[in-house]
Amino acid sequence: MKVSLRGFLLLFVASRLLYLLLIDPSYLLTQPGDELYVGTIAQELVTGPTLPLYEYRSNSYMLGTLVMGGLAAGFFLLFGPNVVALKLASLLVFTLVLAFWYWTIQRAAGERVAGYFAFLFCFSPPLLTAYSVAAPGGHGESLLFSALTVFLLFRMLSDERGSLGFPALLGLTAGVGLWFDSIYGLTLLVLLGVWLWQDTGMLWRTRFACFALGFVVGFTPWIVIITQTHLAGLVIYDKTVWEHFGLKHLWDGLAHPGKLAPYEFFADIASDDPRDLPRRVVNLLYSLLYLGPILIAGILRLKTWRSEPAGVNDSGRGPRETRPSRTHPTQPTLVGFGILYVVVFALAVQFSDFKATRYHLPAYPFLFLFVALSLVRCQEAFPNVQKKIQTVFLAGVVVLGLGTHAPLFSLDRPGAALFAKGYDYALMPRIYSYTHAPAGKDDLIFIPQMVQRPFLSDILPKLSGEDQRDLSRAIALLLAQAAPLNGHAEEFARIEQLVPSGFDRYFYYWLGGKAMSPHAKELSKAVADVEFLRHHSAAAHHLALVGIYRSWPEQFAFLGASSEALVNHPGAVDPKLSPHYWRAVGHQAGHHWYNTEHSLSLLNTRLQAFLPQLSPSVQRYVLQGVGTVLFHHHALNPFPPAEIEQSLQAYQQGLWEGWGMGMHEFDNLPLFPWQGSESLYWMAWTKGLSARSLMFIQQGQAQLDVLFQGLAPSALEPPRHTP
Repeated sequence: MKVSLRGFLLLFVASRLLYLLLIDPSYLLTQPGDELYVGTIAQELVTGPTLPLYEYRSNSYMLGTLVMGGLAAGFFLLFGPNVVALKLASLLVFTLVLAFWYWTIQRAAGERVAGYFAFLFCFSPPLLTAYSVAAPGGHGESLLFSALTVFLLFRMLSDERGSLGFPALLGLTAGVGLWFDSIYGLTLLVLLGVWLWQDTGMLWRTRFACFALGFVVGFTPWIVIITQTHLAGLVIYDKTVWEHFGLKHLWDGLAHPGKLAPYEFFADIASDDPRDLPRRVVNLLYSLLYLGPILIAGILRLKTWRSEPAGVNDSGRGPRETRPSRTHPTQPTLVGFGILYVVVFALAVQFSDFKATRYHLPAYPFLFLFVALSLVRCQEAFPNVQKKIQTVFLAGVVVLGLGTHAPLFSLDRPGAALFAKGYDYALMPRIYSYTHAPAGKDDLIFIPQMVQRPFLSDILPKLSGEDQRDLSRAIALLLAQAAPLNGHAEEFARIEQLVPSGFDRYFYYWLGGKAMSPHAKELSKAVADVEFLRHHSAAAHHLALVGIYRSWPEQFAFLGASSEALVNHPGAVDPKLSPHYWRAVGHQAGHHWYNTEHSLSLLNTRLQAFLPQLSPSVQRYVLQGVGTVLFHHHALNPFPPAEIEQSLQAYQQGLWEGWGMGMHEFDNLPLFPWQGSESLYWMAWTKGLSARSLMFIQQGQAQLDVLFQGLAPSALEPPRHTP
């Protein structure tokens, strides 16, 4: 295989760009919220930042999102603020990862091993492909600093002149890498272990002093920020770093072998798709492809070791090295570094609660390294079939790669990422409150202060059109979550006046959802909590009650209540709220049935038995609730929407109207910047549907729109309260 690094880099970039242009839009964003927030940082930098750069951080323990935002800003200037430009930042990072690993392996193990590694990197499993163009890449950026660390470490160890530049650069890389992505800490531990292996007295060497100085310089930004945030950088997901680790995770893994770190890695090596059969088959094929050469090479190595004469040990000897002795100690090798990293990585994952597949990304380059080395070892062991081994293996990599990526592609909307907005201002209030809320400070104090400044005073006035709409809705939601309920009239009025003009209906609607949240089955208590709004405004009270009924079935469903309990629920229902009540009944019933059986045909059977118990005047609303449930399940575990058209004709209007309501609720939530048919998920939600079904979906959306009539026009007014 005679392909240069330049050829592999071109192959990698071209394949990822083709992936971005042809992938089904619903698969485009791996971590939608995190990626779009990086885009928001980039858009702020392009249009003129309103805050100091460090104020845009998405958390206090991993500051790489700020750098990724800066990189994305450059691509926004070149290609516009779209999703492709956003993802080019991560593509640049992974291209550098490939380059540094290639140079390192080429120097340590030869051109052929480096070529196999690059080939595996280019034709990676779908999971790694997705994260290689995700910004941020779910700890994928740590791969760059790990690659650079390995490159600099072995250049330093092989430098006979004793240059101090390599250890200084190594320390700088380690310092920046640790605050850029916290998972890089594993590489840092291995780096120190390998260095100590090579030189037990390293702490007293000038090289280590240069390394330490470089590390302090690189790590200083994190130290500055952590001192300003009261050590918030030591807290991850509301727990200190050390609280995430413990022996209980090891005992759990030993009791359930399926939870052991090595098994979990290979069980999701290519896909974490919730559909069991496709995922298991794909992951099994990739596991066999990668582990096959490693196991064969291991057996060959064992046979060679057993056949060696007693007392001979060449394990540390390279092409120009002498046999290990007291005067010529064993030198650390790239394989040794990789083995130590895999051991540390497996232990860290096993002893912690960091189990998501995104935490597995740093291990992929080391797996590819072992596969490449093993493949070369197999070829050397069987020289007569070298070409055949290479052809069969590389063909397997290509066929499996194309076969597993093909289902992700769609020609319905090629190039959709070029026209989709790559940022979302609606994410800013929630993230800003998460990173800036002082410990122990009441939301009633902090949230209004935060909304006033910087959002109402600095950020909202500079926006226009859709951006102002998205941010206004997010502010309304945040204020609704912070607003007090019955008995706090003055505090409620203080928060209410901060709601951006024209978005008060969203505020009251989401206030009902907040009232329902703590009471679950006790509907009457939630209704009582918003009773004070009846005297405030009849429309506000009505919207809050609607919000209660819309969120009630979700609270109820997870407590395992039956549909009959909802049908026979005591208490009078206001006729104006009756449609919302019966939609809630349908929502709960549909969730209970479908979540148990995951079968549309069985769901139809259940409906045929259940609906006759109800008055014909409410059956349509029940069907709408069931349709909304089906939409929610489709978002979690996709199925072809057209299958619903196989339901009874009498049911289809209500089901599709409920589906449309679910779609419209999704649009109205401050989550994504796309609306209606412009959404990246529109094709997945409506693919294969007839014109009749689409018409019913539009009717359902129109019914939900009635709730929010009179909202702000296209040219939004400024907020009512200007600090």
